Amino acid sequence: MSDLDSYSDASHGSPYLTTPPPAAREFHRARPRADPSSPGDDYHSARAANSVNESAASTVADDDAGVANEWARRVRSLFPTGELERGRKDDVALAENAIAAMRPDEPRARFAGVEGGGTTWVCAVAEGDPDAIVARAEFPTTTPSETLARVKKWLDARHEEAPFDGLGIATFGPLCLDVASSRYGTITHSPKPGWTRVDVLKRLSSGFDCPVAIDTDVNAPAASELADLKRDAIEAADGDFTAADAMQNLAYVTVGTGVGVGIIVGGEPVHGLVHPEAGHARVARFPGDGEKGAPGAFVGACPYHEDCVEGMCSAAAVAKRCGVAVSELSNVADDDDAWDATAHYVAGLCANLILTTSPQRIVLGGGVLQRRALVSKIRVHVKAQLGGYVKHDMVNTRAGLRELIVSSRRGNDAGVVGALTLAKGAAEKARGRGGGGGGAAAAAARRGNGGRRKGWRAHLAHFLVGTVCALVGAKFGVRREERKVDASVGVASAEAAAEEEDASEASESDEV
Repeated sequence: MSDLDSYSDASHGSPYLTTPPPAAREFHRARPRADPSSPGDDYHSARAANSVNESAASTVADDDAGVANEWARRVRSLFPTGELERGRKDDVALAENAIAAMRPDEPRARFAGVEGGGTTWVCAVAEGDPDAIVARAEFPTTTPSETLARVKKWLDARHEEAPFDGLGIATFGPLCLDVASSRYGTITHSPKPGWTRVDVLKRLSSGFDCPVAIDTDVNAPAASELADLKRDAIEAADGDFTAADAMQNLAYVTVGTGVGVGIIVGGEPVHGLVHPEAGHARVARFPGDGEKGAPGAFVGACPYHEDCVEGMCSAAAVAKRCGVAVSELSNVADDDDAWDATAHYVAGLCANLILTTSPQRIVLGGGVLQRRALVSKIRVHVKAQLGGYVKHDMVNTRAGLRELIVSSRRGNDAGVVGALTLAKGAAEKARGRGGGGGGAAAAAARRGNGGRRKGWRAHLAHFLVGTVCALVGAKFGVRREERKVDASVGVASAEAAAEEEDASEASESDEV
C-alpha cells in the first residue's frame, strides 16, 4: 500500500485544510524553481513536470510504482490543458487537484452545507473540496416549519442522488453549542418571530447516516478562511507544507444587518459559556458621536446596548447616520463622514481582537464592508488605536496591515462555503478516529483503516511476547535457546490471532 492510499487528512493537522500526503510534500521540496533569466512559462512548466515525475516515483516507488506514475502523469497533464494557471501561485492547488484525481475509480467525497440567514437559507453540495460546489439552492426565511421543511426536502433529494459523507450547518443564533446539552443545535432565542427554541440540528440531520457539524454563521466562514490562511502560508514558504502548522488563529468579522465575529483559536472554533458575541462589545465612541446621553449625541441602533459596536456601525446604524434607507447605502459617497465613524468602530473591534485572541488574520465580510475604501480606513484606525503597544510588523507597517486585515474572497458565498467546510471537517474527523459516517468515500476510508490495523498489531505482538519471555527467562534462568523457541511460537500464535481478528473485521467492514 502506498502512502497516498493510507493517508488520512485528519491525522495531519487541522480538519479545515486538505493537506497532501508525503509524496506531494516531496514534490514541493524537490521541484526546481524557474530560472529568472529565462522568461516565460514553458521552462517552468516543463521543469516542474519532470520534477513531479522523478520526485513522486522516488517517494513511493518501493510501495507502488504504478500509483506514483499515475500521480505524476495526472500532474503533468494539467500543465498544457490550461486547467490551472502555470507558475508558482497555483502550485498548491495543482498538487491537491492531482491527488484528488489520482484514483478515478474511487468516488469523491460529497458534502452538504446549509447556511441559515435572517432573510435567506442557502443550501449547497460540493464534491472533493468545499469550493467545488455542484448543486445549490436558496429559500426565503419565513416560518421555521416552512423554511426548514423546504431545506430538508432539497437535502433529501440530493442525498438520494448520492449519499453525503458529511453535513455542515451554519446558522444565525444565538445557538446552543454545548454538546452535553439536550438543546445542542437549537436556536436559544431570536428576535425573528417563531425562531426561538427551534432545534435546527435535529430537523435537518434526521435520516442522514453521516457525520454532522453545526456552528454559527460566523464561526463557519472563519473555518473556511483558516484553510485559505494555511494555503497562503504554504505558498509564502515556497511550497513547504509545514508552514501551515503555525497558522492557528483567525477572526472573521461581518458587518451587515448586525455585527458578528467568528473566532478560531488553536485551529478550532471558540465555544464555551456561549459562542462569541463580540459584535455587542463596546469600544470608545467616535469623537463626532458625542458622549452617550448628551444633547445631539448619536443614538445607536442596538435595542440591547444602544452604543455597542453593532449599534454604532451596522447597516441600520450607518443608514441612520446618513439619513437614508439601508437599501440606499450603496449610493453614499466614500468621503462621507459616516464611513469614518464606521471605520472607527470596526477598527476598535479589530484592535480588541488583536489584544485578546492574537489572530494571524482578520477577515472582513458582510454587505457594509464590501466597500473597498472602508477597508483601507479600518487599517489606519487599527494602527492608531493600538498606539504602538503591539511590537509587530503586521500591525505597525502598511504592508503588514494589508496582510493582517483582508476582505473575504468569497463575498456572499462565505457562509455556505463555511458550512461545507464544517461538513468536510466532520467527515475527516470521523474517518480519522475510525468512526462511522455515510457515503461511499467514508465507507471506503473505513475499509482502508481496517486494512491498516494488521501491521501494528503484528509488531505489538512481537514486542509483547518477546518482552514477557525475556523477563521470565531472566527470573528463572531459562536458557536463551528455549526463550527463542518460546518467543517464536508465541509470536506465531499472536500473529495468527491478529490475522484471524483482521479477517473478521475486514468481513464486517465489507458488510457495512
